[in-house]
Amino acid sequence: MAELDRRLGSDAVAGSAQRWKAIRGEAGWMTTYAYPAEAISSRVLSQAWTLRADEVIQNVTVYPDATCTATITVRTPTPAPTPPSVILRRLNGEQAAAAAANMCGPRPHLRGQRRCPLPAQLVTEIGPSGVLIGKLSNGDRLMIPVTDAGELSRVFVAADDTIAKRIVIRVVGAGERVCVHTRDQERWASVRMPQLSIVGTPRPAPRTTVGVVEYVRRRKNGDDGKSEGSGVDVAISPTPRPASVITIARPGTSLSESDRHGFEVTIEQIDRATVKVGAAGQNWLVEMEMFRAENRYVSLEPVTMSIGR
Repeated sequence: MAELDRRLGSDAVAGSAQRWKAIRGEAGWMTTYAYPAEAISSRVLSQAWTLRADEVIQNVTVYPDATCTATITVRTPTPAPTPPSVILRRLNGEQAAAAAANMCGPRPHLRGQRRCPLPAQLVTEIGPSGVLIGKLSNGDRLMIPVTDAGELSRVFVAADDTIAKRIVIRVVGAGERVCVHTRDQERWASVRMPQLSIVGTPRPAPRTTVGVVEYVRRRKNGDDGKSEGSGVDVAISPTPRPASVITIARPGTSLSESDRHGFEVTIEQIDRATVKVGAAGQNWLVEMEMFRAENRYVSLEPVTMSIGR
């Protein structure tokens, strides 16, 4: 609960930088707007995820009498001068209370918000669909979730850095805090960013949600290799272990059947731009999407593989 409240802006709610139209936390300015009754529909609510903002928090509250309210909170580097949509009403003078209403606690009363009848049907997205891998043979794009809110998640990636680093930075793009445990920090220096830490010890960076470890070949008894998942050896095993761990191996690395069952998702490079993805008992051949904007994080010579179109 504390981690959820932190992500929802508890530092801004408790902070001293509170203005009539916005409040400020460590990650930027937060501004909350109310949806009018006529705008609470599946179509309008889905438009929230297209807004240009560092972060979007949407809150639909349903009451026992079949009424509801809806707000949207956007995080931006500077205070937003105008609402991102003409249908939204900024909750002036109630910004801290409106942000607190998103959190795990008693809901404060908001004077600028009115309940309305709950629509007969209200479809809304919950969380990211996963990490974009690439294109299937029929042209569809494949996204694979690498985290699970209720269970431990283990992902195995056997690919060169051109692919492996792209997967790691896309996990960051999906909203996770990633910590790479490595004895070769120079290898991973190119992916360093605010939400991605690189350490040479078992202890993860604070608030890590996804750990990345490096696979090493199984050692003989008496060696100092560490074990991750169902017996796969890694160079540095995170302690304490985050809920999700991605194991990175060289392309062509094969797993025994027992080790393979220890991973919820496997991603194995087949050729320069193709990977085989396995999850939930199914397998897909995927042409990896390569975006030019990611090239600087890969830190290799110019990519000659197919570029995402």
